[in-house]
This record gives sequence, C-alpha cells and structure tokens, in this order.
Amino acid sequence: MTITPEQRTYARLAGIIILVHVVLEGLGDSVTIIARTGQSFADTARFAAEHEVLWRFCLLNVGLSWISIGIMAYVLYVVLAPVNTRLAQLALVLRLGASLVGSASLMFRVAQARLYTASATEGLFTTEQLRTLVSMTQRGSHAGVTTAWMLMGAGYVLFYLLFLRSRYLPRALAGLGILTSAMLTAVAVLAFVFPQRTNELKLFLLPAPLSEIATAIWLLTRGLQPRATVETRA
Repeated sequence: MTITPEQRTYARLAGIIILVHVVLEGLGDSVTIIARTGQSFADTARFAAEHEVLWRFCLLNVGLSWISIGIMAYVLYVVLAPVNTRLAQLALVLRLGASLVGSASLMFRVAQARLYTASATEGLFTTEQLRTLVSMTQRGSHAGVTTAWMLMGAGYVLFYLLFLRSRYLPRALAGLGILTSAMLTAVAVLAFVFPQRTNELKLFLLPAPLSEIATAIWLLTRGLQPRATVETRA
C-alpha cells in the first residue's frame, strides 16, 4: 500500500494531538484530585471557594482534553481509512461519542464547583445538604466519564487493530495499544457497575497513557512505517 503525503502529515499531527491531550488531562485533573485527596468536605469546599479561578481553569483543561479526543479521532481516521474504511469509520464514531459524552459530563463538575463556592455563603445550605448535593454531582460525573471511557477504549482498539494490520506501527507497539485499550474498556465497565471500587480499578489504567505517549513519540519521530502491505478494503 502506498502511503500518501496526507497520511504522513496527519500521522504526525496525531502524535502532537495525543501529547496535547495527555498534558491537558494532567493539568485538568491534578489540582482537583490533589485538593480532594485526604481532605474533608469542608477543606475541599474552602479550597475551591478560595481558588475559584484556578479550579475553573482546571475544569476548562478537562473540557479541552475531551474535545481533543474528537479531533484526534478524525485525524486517525484520515490516516487509517485507506487500510479498512468501515472499521476506521466505526472507530471514528466511537471516539466521537466518547468526546461528546465526556464533554457533557463536565456539566456535573461545573455544578460541583458552584456548590463548593456556595459553601462560602453563610446560611445558604447546611454542610450536610452541600455534601449530599456534591455527592450527587460526583455520581453523575462518574457515570458520564466511565461511559466515555467505554467508547474511547473500544474506538482505540479498532484504531490500533488497523495499525497492526497495516504495519504502520511496529507490531509490539500496536499490540500493546490493543491490550491497554481493551483494559480501558474493561475497567470502565467494572467501574460503572462497582463505583465504590473506582480508585482501585484506576491503577489498571496506568499502562494506557504510556502506550499513547509511545505511539505519539513514534509518529512524530519515525512517522508511518514504509513497509505497509495490507490492501485497501472498502
């Protein structure tokens, strides 16, 4: 199969977008996770109220990271559509679904931030009422994120399968991508059914960003492998 200049350009663009996504996701979650870890509800609410701009900036990065997933899906579709159009289309739809569902789930985290800010207003809500409302928004956000993970993992499995078939990436890297993407989908399903185990299950997600970063570095430094031999399928 002849690799076109457009495919090579989009492959390198995919590498850039993957790295941007990782950075945005890290910036978005770092402050909010650290602020909640080991802190009481009152302490977290006080921190969010006193650092409202920082908190909302982190949420903005989370939203941008979900949007980048949709852009990445289209870029990978352009790269891999010549390998198998139908599978590439299905992967594109799944990843776009993840982008939309993940972005929509952000509304719960914005509502949560507003509740934290409201805690600074004396007499507006009792501490117990605020804790209950925040818990409800957390559950809504959790359901949206885990659903998006299912779609994202399934889409990535197909994209990496096409990378494996085409040999655009080394077999080991493409195989690792399939494995970690399948793990992402499985963890998402388990976290949806057993939300109380989410923190423990997240440990199994650590290999996923590593395979993404490795893929991005390969695409940026080496590009698509020139020995792809799979025939185009309609």
